[in-house]
Amino acid sequence: LITDIYQPVVGQSVIVDRQFLRLQEAIGKEIDYQEELLEVLGMMDTLFATFTKKRDTCLEENKSNGLTEPIGTNTSN
Repeated sequence: LITDIYQPVVGQSVIVDRQFLRLQEAIGKEIDYQEELLEVLGMMDTLFATFTKKRDTCLEENKSNGLTEPIGTNTSN
């Protein structure tokens, strides 16, 4: 939208050209930040998936060894 509005004066005004360069730099930085955040999110997803698998495995091991106690109602009233 901004480029559509100022397209007729691009190349005619030093001020507008300078502002477009600043906008281009800001957008480039934002894209870099977004890419880094996506990488970090991927790493976190991997960690959480690993944690969940280990936790599930530990729970299954405890059940098979008889270390977990069933939760139920007290029948010795």
